[in-house]
Amino acid sequence: MKTVNRRSAFGIGDIIGGLSGAAVALPQSMGLGIVLFSVMGFDASTGALAGLIGATILLLISGGVGATVGMISAPNGPMTMMLVGVMSTLSAEGASSGAMLLNLSAILMLVGIFQILFALLGGARLIKYIPYPVVAGLVTGVGVLMVKSQITLLAKDWNGSLYPDSFESAFPSIIALLTMLAMYLTPKLTARRIPAAVGAFVSGLLFFYGALGYLPFEVNEKWVVGTIPSIVNMHFDFPAKELFSLSPKLVVLTALALTILGMTDCLVTSLVADSRTGRQHDSRKEMVAQGAAELVIGFLGALGGWGTKGATLVCIEAGGRRWAPVVAGLFFMALMLFAGEVGRYLPLSVLAGIVAMVGVGMIDLNILTWARHKRTRLDAITAIGVIIIIVSVNLVVAVGVGVLFSILLFISMQSKNPIIHRRIDAREHRSISKRPVEEERCLEKYGEDIVMYELKGNLFFATADKLRTEIGGQLRQDRILILHFRRVRYVDMSAMIVLLQIGEDARNRGCELLFCHLHKGLGFGKKVKKAFRHIDSKHTFNHRVFADSDTAFEYAENRLLQKHGYKNSERAKAKTIAENDLCIDMASEQIEEISAMAIVREVSAGERLFERGDYGDSLYMLLEGNIEIRLYVNKREYKRLAKYGPGTFFGEISFIEPGPRTATAFVLEKCVLAEIGGKELKKFEERREYKTLIEILNTIAIRLSEELRRSADDIRRLEEW
Repeated sequence: MKTVNRRSAFGIGDIIGGLSGAAVALPQSMGLGIVLFSVMGFDASTGALAGLIGATILLLISGGVGATVGMISAPNGPMTMMLVGVMSTLSAEGASSGAMLLNLSAILMLVGIFQILFALLGGARLIKYIPYPVVAGLVTGVGVLMVKSQITLLAKDWNGSLYPDSFESAFPSIIALLTMLAMYLTPKLTARRIPAAVGAFVSGLLFFYGALGYLPFEVNEKWVVGTIPSIVNMHFDFPAKELFSLSPKLVVLTALALTILGMTDCLVTSLVADSRTGRQHDSRKEMVAQGAAELVIGFLGALGGWGTKGATLVCIEAGGRRWAPVVAGLFFMALMLFAGEVGRYLPLSVLAGIVAMVGVGMIDLNILTWARHKRTRLDAITAIGVIIIIVSVNLVVAVGVGVLFSILLFISMQSKNPIIHRRIDAREHRSISKRPVEEERCLEKYGEDIVMYELKGNLFFATADKLRTEIGGQLRQDRILILHFRRVRYVDMSAMIVLLQIGEDARNRGCELLFCHLHKGLGFGKKVKKAFRHIDSKHTFNHRVFADSDTAFEYAENRLLQKHGYKNSERAKAKTIAENDLCIDMASEQIEEISAMAIVREVSAGERLFERGDYGDSLYMLLEGNIEIRLYVNKREYKRLAKYGPGTFFGEISFIEPGPRTATAFVLEKCVLAEIGGKELKKFEERREYKTLIEILNTIAIRLSEELRRSADDIRRLEEW
């Protein structure tokens, strides 16, 4: 026996929700169809039918796929107003109704193709990044156009005057205003139990026919929709050959603008539906379904659309879920098949009032609030600019200008963001390489000659030039400059050219430039020099590149020490116990005591002096070779904690407090060590020779204090990271 998936099961809630959503979408779909097709030269009944066909196809295809639970799709303001603008332009150029209908079909079919392609290529995710001020401006501008279009529609009987010349000619406008008032008051008076559009529709009909009972004039045919043509009598002959006579620029640009606007608005509606149903929509599937619906609508020459928030919320609140949109679609289809005569009793003024009120509701007054605050003033300018272009030019241009302005605004804001996260020199920060005291003093004295710039954000043409300007004054003779890229998310070609120019500047001024953390996410990989050579063959990239900042700092420290007389060969020479940091400030008799108790041993390269967790109580003075202290994550991966060379000592923690070692000591090259066991401390106590013991503990205490200070600085830097 098959189990029933309750998420997809059909129930009474789908019937009630579907019919409720259809009741809200019905007047809007018919009204918007009338608006568009009136501009194209068709009568109101044809426009109403086009709106109903569009709603039916959208609901059956999108609802049938079920990518967004409970979403009601139908013709809406943004698409209609953009198409009205295009058709008005064609009408002004003398295009016939047939030519405009063909343009409409081509645009909608191309919108469908674009939506499907965008969805399959992952474009649905990119649409979410369109700046909100642009969207707010578009929605508000469309709202203004919707109100304007209804005023124009109602003013046809005013004989070209700004005001009606008689009460009879003013009657439709009065009904429209009363309908708008009813739409405003319905949610307040009914505690939102009755949808605003439904209440306005019923109230508008009562106002219209109730007033006619007391007025001295009868219904004018121009005041009603008229008999809606039956869908069975439609002629589906798409003139494909005539498509080549259309303007590709007009069709393609309009389709692209509609695609961007439609996908944005539809995905927002899907999120609204998700918030009420607790489900998660499939954006790719939804866009493919919407695109397929637009293709069919375009082929039939009807009015397209996408998800509508108001109808969707009403549907979901009434209990509609998976199959509610399909129920709404079937309702629209039944209306077209069997109730065409209803159009003779539907006042245009009532539909106009509903459409105008929807337009008023789309106006975002928050834009005025943005304008009053400095932080959001540029966002307000963007939105207002989009609105002005929509009203004075058209929606297609507004979409393009709005997105372009937002791109420029984004670039401007990015260029103002600091590209340098932090500046560190060798007096503040050192590598993990532990050096003899005299070398540490040299680094402390001349540490300002090693400077590391930690960069962050996106390095592109604007910010890269800013970086060149900011560090230009630091490219001085004998200075070593490190550019740290770990926090950089993106480097474009222009930035790479600027980095090559910075390298040339450094070379000409005698400054050594180093790079670190040029990670794969920036597109470099292992062959960094080759990547730069492909960008510009005239400039040679011959700078050293390090995997991490520590190795870069270690190299820079070695270079600085070399400049001040500490040659690599000298630093690598074997040291005696007397030259070790532990004993360097002690008296000769104390050094002799320590030498007598120390056990000198050799360890081969590649061995481990001790492992993390091993018991230890010894202090090691490194006389020859190099040892690295590592914290292993697994057998191969590890974090370097410290590196010791001749003349240094380590193991002081276990020496003072015997116990498990905290890390592993890995021998990089053959080492000679002098080991002092923890038991020797007790011998000093037994002999009451405290002077040498105090000197040892004092030296260790100073070392630990320095390490604590450095650890505190590292924690502070991590907090800033």
